[in-house]
Formats: sequence, structure tokens, C-alpha cells
Amino acid sequence: MTVSRVLNNSGRVAPETRLRVEQVIRELGYVPNALATGLFKGRTRTIALIVSDISNPFFTVIVRGVEDLAQRNGYTVVVGNSDESVEKERQYVASLISKRIDGLLITPAGNGSRRILEALGRRGSPFVLIDRDVEGVTADSVTGDNVAGAKLLTQHLIELGHRRIGFINGRRELSTSRDRQRGFEMALRERGIELNPVLIGDNAHRRDEAYRVAHQLLELPPEERPTALIAGNNVLVIGVIEALRSAGLAVPEAMAVVCFDDLELASALDPFLTVVAQPVRSFGTIAAQFLLERLNGEADVQPRRVVLTPELVVRRSCGAGLGPLVI
Repeated sequence: MTVSRVLNNSGRVAPETRLRVEQVIRELGYVPNALATGLFKGRTRTIALIVSDISNPFFTVIVRGVEDLAQRNGYTVVVGNSDESVEKERQYVASLISKRIDGLLITPAGNGSRRILEALGRRGSPFVLIDRDVEGVTADSVTGDNVAGAKLLTQHLIELGHRRIGFINGRRELSTSRDRQRGFEMALRERGIELNPVLIGDNAHRRDEAYRVAHQLLELPPEERPTALIAGNNVLVIGVIEALRSAGLAVPEAMAVVCFDDLELASALDPFLTVVAQPVRSFGTIAAQFLLERLNGEADVQPRRVVLTPELVVRRSCGAGLGPLVI
């Protein structure tokens, strides 16, 4: 009983007795059985985070934000990568529930995630949405203002003199993609520029798909070909720039390029890409805080929603500072 009181920091134990017990624990290398303790208390102090693409630096930073806050509060984080697959996401969630996680943070793979999240809700398992919403699902969420971000990028290119702007976007079923396209179209409409659907290449998910879509836009007749390109995220922009290089087109001299989300390491080495930067780590820390408050019974019944404000960061890739645009 004395050892238990020392391990759980409960009850009164004489200081000299506590020191003796702690010394023996260190000598034996004893580690408490967290699973047994969790079963006894009904909590495992383990939360899960499922992201859609762990290779995307955006999600890597979110993981760091979640892990930092969770660790400070005595929680362990299990990370899964759905690879934008609803089926893989479903398998992860089923496995994690069987391991008795306390709660879940998730970047949904799409509207197909709705059934998975509804099942979690019926079980009473708390979860928080990160970066993306799911139609018909009401829950705590932390997202960016994607409409405003797309408007910032588009308006900046228009101010530089561009009228034929190509938009290479992500998968249509994602809320982020839909909102970014909406912001793009709103910016054109507000400046009196007619939308040309030919200049929108959506449903790209991977770098190679962005490469293919960019080439399709470059093959348009000269009078229709874009003079500037917006990439929907920091993975797609790599494929866009690769396509331009393979076509012998320099950025920004022959084509202006801007994108969503900053590449921290790349921008530190060579501040090149004009971006809409989001406070990415805050996505993770705020979402983790929301989840821990749910677990501790400190949150209101009504779901909370935080929309983080993006910032336009102007660098060389947009062609600012090169003089008037000549088309």
C-alpha cells in the first residue's frame, strides 16, 4: 500500500519512506503497467491523431503541436497516417478503439469519414476535427480560413497584372479544396474577371498529379494559357514547379507561382515561394487542448469552432518587383 501511494502520489507517506521507495524503483527499473492502471481507472491517458499525409510538412508540424501539449499534460499520442483513404482511416479507428484510447484527433479523409465519426459519437468517444470539416458532422474543430487565404493569393496576382490565373487544387470532396476554390472565384468576380473553368485543374492529391495538371494548362493555346498559377498546398506546388522546369519555363520570369502553406525549411534556406502561411502548430495545440478539456469534463456541451487567420507572405516566385506584367 505504501508503494502504491508513492507511485500514485496519493495519501500520506513520510518523506524518508518516499525517498527509500523511489530509490528502489530506480534500482529495479520498475515501470508501472499503464494498461492495467487504465483499465482500473477507465482511462489510458492515450490519445490518437490520424492525419491524411504524414509526409506533408503541414501535418508534421500539427503532430508536433499535438504531441507537445499532450506530453505536458501526461498523455501519450499514437499517430496514424490514413493516406487520404477512408477505408484505412476506418481500420485505424477500429484498432484504436480496441486499444481503449481516451479520444481522437483527426484530419478526415473526406465526406466518407462521416459514418466513422458518427459511430464514434454514438460510443461517446470524444473527437476533434483538424483542418477539415465533414458535411453533417458537428464536433469541436480547428480549421484555417481557406476562403480568405485563396482570396489573398488571387488578389495579389491580380494586383500584379495577371488576368489569366490557373488554379491547381486538391480533391473535390475535401472542405479545404472547396473553400479555396470558392475564395479564388470570389476574388476574380470582385475584380470583374470572368471565370474560365479551363484554368481550374482540381482533384489533384499528389505531387505527380499536380505535375500532370500543370502540363495540361501549359498545353493550352497561347491566348488561353495562364500567366500565373496557384497551387492548393505545399505538396502540389512541388509538382507544379517541376512541370514548369520540364517545359523550360522559369519562375517567376515566365510564370508566376504562389501556393497555400509555407515550407519552413525551404523558406529558411531560400525565401522563394510566395505563400499564404497558416499558424500550423496552433492547429495541433488548440485541437489537443479542446480534446483534453472534453476528457476532463471542462468543455461546454456545444461544439467549439476555431478558424485561424492566414497571412500573405510575398517572396520572389510571384514576380513582385520585376516590373509591369507584359502579356
